[in-house]
Amino acid sequence: MPKFAVREWAELISDPISMGEQDKQIFEHAGLPSVNDKLSITLRLKINKHRSNWATIFHKGAESSDCTPSLWLTKNNSALNPRFKGNWNNNAGFSEIGDGLILDKWHHIAYTLSDLEKRLDIYVDGEWIGFYSIPVVKDQRVIFNDGPLHIGCAHNYYGFIGEISNFRYFNWRLSAEEVMEDFFNESQKKPIVCGSKIALVHVSTRKYLSTKGVKYDFAPKNKHYMVICSGQEIDLKNDVWTVIGANGKSINEGDLISLNNIIGFRHQETGCYLHSHNTSYERVTPISKLQQVTLCSDRCMDDNWLIRRYNSITSYDTGHLMNGDIICLFHINTNKPALYSHTVLLGDESQEVSCYGDGSENNNKWRIELIN
Repeated sequence: MPKFAVREWAELISDPISMGEQDKQIFEHAGLPSVNDKLSITLRLKINKHRSNWATIFHKGAESSDCTPSLWLTKNNSALNPRFKGNWNNNAGFSEIGDGLILDKWHHIAYTLSDLEKRLDIYVDGEWIGFYSIPVVKDQRVIFNDGPLHIGCAHNYYGFIGEISNFRYFNWRLSAEEVMEDFFNESQKKPIVCGSKIALVHVSTRKYLSTKGVKYDFAPKNKHYMVICSGQEIDLKNDVWTVIGANGKSINEGDLISLNNIIGFRHQETGCYLHSHNTSYERVTPISKLQQVTLCSDRCMDDNWLIRRYNSITSYDTGHLMNGDIICLFHINTNKPALYSHTVLLGDESQEVSCYGDGSENNNKWRIELIN
């Protein structure tokens, strides 16, 4: 009889649950998709506190030495530490990836492992961030086990402190495209509503829309903060915005945001509004001499922005604004130039932000991230 590989997956945790360092969820091997020589796990995780010792996210095995698969957080900074058991090493993998997860921010994490392809890959928020390759491919192999899967506290090890959701177990190795699809899965996307705290990431350069308190000086009583694109890691002080209704329009907190609608953004730290204006009186960006984008404390029609989800076929994609959407923002009061940034750097290595173009350029694309 021919044998067929059947792809199966299960969502073990759906809605967010809070976890303390001694909390755990246990799933017996018999209730999981049948694994032969490869598997993947995806999940969403928000860490509330770094532990002073290592913390378990998940660990499969009846004994602590059985660890295929397992994922840990390093002490003090919560960097990812993916492991598995091999016939040459009971604790194979790599010790630390990156600078650690940001506290109080949801992250999508994917762990993929294949004995056939002799590799372990890790993704964060859809982006491939590291891999471990089995060096001696003929003799070394991954050892899978039939022990239970622990999420959180496992054996004698404490778990993470935070929240977890959408924990999925697959019996195949997800491709990079499948990881990205899982990251942006429509069923997992959360709506952006009036009052949502969000961040805007410039798609081309992966830098966050921000400010550093530098001011354009138009007059003694008319000073605007310069809007820039700063680092590729979110700064929860300077990169967070609140979605609000358009100036002069009534909208209730919690209302869904329709696409092709006019809205505004209030900067969380300064309380000022995302603003642009015409280029009269040489009010232009320092280097490129384009239309300025600023933060202004006085509310006016220049704070209104038309929001569209990026679509290569039509400018009028319909529906509601969702977390992870790629969008373009058009300034209403100056004939709809699109919010724009590029690799023109200011003196502190931040990027200029301006209004320029019709939204068709890559430099007009922004990804909206829900903070809470």
